Amino acid sequence: MMAWALRQGMGTWLVCVGGLLLALGCGGGSCPTSRTPEERARWEAELRARALLALDAKAALTIKRDVHDVLVDVDAPRFAAAFHDVMRDPERRYGLIRVDRLAENVGKPFTLGEKFQGRYSVEAAVQQQLRGKLRDWFGDFADDRAVQAWLCEVENEHTSDFGMISLLEMAPAPGQDYVLQYRYLTGSPIAGSSTFSVSEVTDPEILARHGATHVTRLRQVFEYQEQSSSFATFFTKGGLRLHNQVVYSQAEQAASAAGAKVLETDIPVEYRSF
Repeated sequence: MMAWALRQGMGTWLVCVGGLLLALGCGGGSCPTSRTPEERARWEAELRARALLALDAKAALTIKRDVHDVLVDVDAPRFAAAFHDVMRDPERRYGLIRVDRLAENVGKPFTLGEKFQGRYSVEAAVQQQLRGKLRDWFGDFADDRAVQAWLCEVENEHTSDFGMISLLEMAPAPGQDYVLQYRYLTGSPIAGSSTFSVSEVTDPEILARHGATHVTRLRQVFEYQEQSSSFATFFTKGGLRLHNQVVYSQAEQAASAAGAKVLETDIPVEYRSF
């Protein structure tokens, strides 16, 4: 799950602080991690109401595809199950990305038509990039409800993707792929879809190269169309790299959960870590 990332320096931080101070009076916004049931309920209602974003071949911004493979040394059924478990684990993060689901779905297997939010944690980014300056400068005020509401509002409005499971095949016929696909919803900076397919590798050359009995291929196909020229500029200059980092993190965590390791990938090494 890729979300817009804040990778600016102190100048952006100071702008954010200014926005924070201006926002303290409202304390509004809905948030999946809010301490109040009312705000969590509002977030769920907003998520349920989000509609699919359609690709538009006539739009000024073109439709693009990014395709990558990751090979792991384990059989396909075991890896597919581990990948599904990793993707639905509410405690996991993919870099600074977290997946927020409706309360009724948390921790459960994904289902066709389910909606969710992929959220880049601004607070975690601040703590990581600026060594906890938020708490250093504001002390206990950093935990104030208004501060947290503002951070969540920024994450909801500017650093999130919203998706719906549009294809799910966890018990394929022999020889067919395991598939998980989601399409992007209104509120996301892109239209399109992300498709993860898992298949057993039968190429004897690949098996021999790695000295493995079983090798599984995870293929990620990302079809996307930015919704604004500013986001297209960001995506060209670094956003797609961040997306690939998230995909690699998901694949690596799933391999580890299956008791396996990544053997090879066409994701550049520079695009694999945050």
